[in-house]
Amino acid sequence: MEFMINEKAYALKFGIKFIRELDKVYEIDYQGMKFGMGVNMAFMNLQQLNPAVLQDIMKAAVSHLDTPPSNKQIEKAIEQYAIENDGLGDLFAELKNELGKSPIMKDTIKQLQAASVKEV
Repeated sequence: MEFMINEKAYALKFGIKFIRELDKVYEIDYQGMKFGMGVNMAFMNLQQLNPAVLQDIMKAAVSHLDTPPSNKQIEKAIEQYAIENDGLGDLFAELKNELGKSPIMKDTIKQLQAASVKEV
């Protein structure tokens, strides 16, 4: 998947580095033990259409680059996308779809989707 940031198309990758970066953002400290919950929390926030998660996902998805765009550039690009596309609904759907295609994460995403269906 590509996403326009600062008038440049960036390739978003959803591999192990992506997971590690999300785990840094969504880290849980339980009795002194730290657990990365990046994929789980990001997916839950995508399901809930939480716009703030988009920046976290984009930042992690470009972390493979030698010079990734800044947080400010990513936020501006997301806001621009919302203006140009009358909202963020399509972006949420596309990201969930892309996460499910990732060979590294597709089994995890299937499990999270199944769990979210059971809860409804």
